[in-house]
This record gives sequence, structure tokens and C-alpha cells, in this order.
Amino acid sequence: MDGGVVLTDVRVFDGGTLGEPVDVAVADGRIAASADGARTVDGRGAVLLPGLIDAHVHVGTVRELQAYGRWGVTSVLDMGAPDWAATSRLRGRDGLADLRSAGTVACAPRGAAVARMGYPASGVVRGPSDARRFVADRIADGVDHIKIVLEERLPFRPRPLDEATTSAVVTAAHEAGVLVCVHATSTRSFRIATRAGADVLTHAPLAAPLEEADAGRIADRGLAVAPTLVMMKKLVERFPAPVTPRRISYAHPADTVRTLRRAGVTVLAGTDANSDPAAPNTVEHGAALHDELQLLVEAGLTPAEALTAATSAPARVFGLSDRGRIRQGYRADLLLVDGDPTVDIAATRNIRGVWIAGQEVR
Repeated sequence: MDGGVVLTDVRVFDGGTLGEPVDVAVADGRIAASADGARTVDGRGAVLLPGLIDAHVHVGTVRELQAYGRWGVTSVLDMGAPDWAATSRLRGRDGLADLRSAGTVACAPRGAAVARMGYPASGVVRGPSDARRFVADRIADGVDHIKIVLEERLPFRPRPLDEATTSAVVTAAHEAGVLVCVHATSTRSFRIATRAGADVLTHAPLAAPLEEADAGRIADRGLAVAPTLVMMKKLVERFPAPVTPRRISYAHPADTVRTLRRAGVTVLAGTDANSDPAAPNTVEHGAALHDELQLLVEAGLTPAEALTAATSAPARVFGLSDRGRIRQGYRADLLLVDGDPTVDIAATRNIRGVWIAGQEVR
């Protein structure tokens, strides 16, 4: 943005309540003490949020990244890319949401990722002894984090990854200095991922709520959870099978979020947004994060906690130390909204402006 910009008379959210109206300067893509020759934007008392972060997406096109920017989502964490070459080329693009990706996911032989969703065969991990090879392949690809898919044990379905293999992948990734996310949709897979020492558990159990003891262990180990309530709700409404299991209920993921909050677990806002016809359900890019915030509040988070789940919490968990807060020297990823989202989370939809690294995109 030539000459920078100064947002005047804005109330800043920085992890709790809103402050008194202030001016926020942007120069060279960063939040600055001042901006010489800057253009002025009159905030008129609007709320300035850090750009939102979606902690679970699947992105493959420029158009999808543009959708995030329009909705104030300035960073996205991709949790699996069948076409790694295409997705990796989207990273670091000016004026687009900043993309970090896991690339090819780890799955069991004949797992759905390879058998039905187009992931390459290099994602198949054939036991603990194959874990280092898988991680080395992903490091060579240049991924930003590792993703493991723990499928469920179902009749007439391929056997999922076992706990020893899961633990071996986590160990190899951590030795390489890479964070590990695990797809888990049952209390069983949550326990396996927790014992394995994964960093982020994504999704939430559908057939039963997480128990207090499990949440306590997750908290004790410092893991974070992105429950993807938008996707879990869709799975209950449109289960991807001819018969919906009787125990499946959206009440279980919602109860799990309440249990996680009571235990002090870090909750992250993630949507599982995707436009893949092979996925169990598609979820809209960008707009769905505002739905996720609403569902998190309905599940017991305060509006401020939900905002933290989409700003400073994912920035901290994923090591994005230059964003998630509005502080001098941080990236100027900003979302200007009317209303008070710390009182009514729906106010995040009342968008007046969006900046990605100082570039105005809405």
C-alpha cells in the first residue's frame, strides 16, 4: 500500500475486551508507530480485529484464497493437498490469504485419502518402520506441518493406522522440528493421538462426547483441538453413507467443546473448508469461519474466546509469531467491522475493510 495507511478512531481487540478508540498506523505491510504520507481511513469507532486464521482448510486455487480475503480470513492452515504442486504454488502470494500446508497426508494402506481422494501413494505409511520415510518425503516437499489421518475401524473397511505407526510418525516429525496435526473423529482416535504426542487434534467425536478425563490429558500435554463444528454438523445432517449410525449426533461435538473449555484446552477455529467432490461434505471457503465462530459460542465459548480461537491461539500453536495480534511490528493483517463482536459474535460479518500484509483487499 503506497505511503501506508492510518486507521483512525478504532477500538482494538487484542485477546480480551475492546480498548478505547485509537489510531493504528500501517507501513510496509506492518503495524507501525507512524506512517509518513499515509492515507487515512476514518474508523468512526468500528472494531479492529487481527486478521482471522482458519486452522483447518483444503485449498487448491487462487479463487479459494481470494474468498478468504473477502471474509477477513488472512491466514489459512491447509490440512492436506492431493495436488501438492498446485497448492504449494499458492503460498506467499501478495494480496491473498497466507497459506501454510501439510501437503500429502499420512494414511493407512488402502486408506480413503489414497483410495478415493486422489492423494499420492507416498502418503501410505506401512507400519512404524516406514514413518521416517514418510516424514522425510514431506520435508523434501517443503511442507509447513504434518497431517496424519486416523480413520475409524468399520466393518468391510481397510484397517486404519495403528497406534505404533501413529506414534512413530509423530516422533519422526518432532525430531525434524515439524508440528503434527491428527484427523480424529472418535474418542478412540482422540486417545491414540493424545498418547502419540500430536500437537493438534482436528475434528471432534461424533458417536459420543469426549470424557472429562480425556480432556484433562489433552490439557496436561498442551495439545490444541480444532473441532471443526461446521463440518461435524454437516456430517450429521448429510452423513456420507446410505445409513447414518444411530449414535451419531451433533450434540456430541458440541458437548466435547464444552468439556475441552472446562479442562483449559486450547480450542482453535477451523472449518475443514473444501470444494472437493470426493470429500464427505463441501464447506464454503471464507464465510464458513464466521459460522464456526457462531457455533463455538453456541457450544460454550465466550465471544472473546471464539475470537481468540481464530486469531492469537492458532498463531501461537502454529508458530506464526508475526500475527494474531495488533502490535507494532506485526503483519498488518486486519479486519475492520461494525458492531461489537466481543458481545455479539455475528458482528464479525459486518465487514468494513480487510488488509493482508497492509494491502487492502476489501
